[in-house]
Amino acid sequence: MRKRAKHSDAVMTGIMVTKFKMGQIDVKDLAEMATDESRAERCSAAKKVLEAVRDSPDLPRPQDALQISDPLLQRR
Repeated sequence: MRKRAKHSDAVMTGIMVTKFKMGQIDVKDLAEMATDESRAERCSAAKKVLEAVRDSPDLPRPQDALQISDPLLQRR
């Protein structure tokens, strides 16, 4: 791989990580980009970010949601 291609891939990966952290893209978007091989740099970067994000503790998980007790939901 050429030096320029490596640099472009690193830049694209950084952009995707930033967009993911800002909430502009989600895991579904990354998966779609990873399967689209028409743009090789974007596909490669999306695969790297998706792999890193899947094991990330930053992802919201259903069991992490706060449970609201019934008395809080009732109006007085």
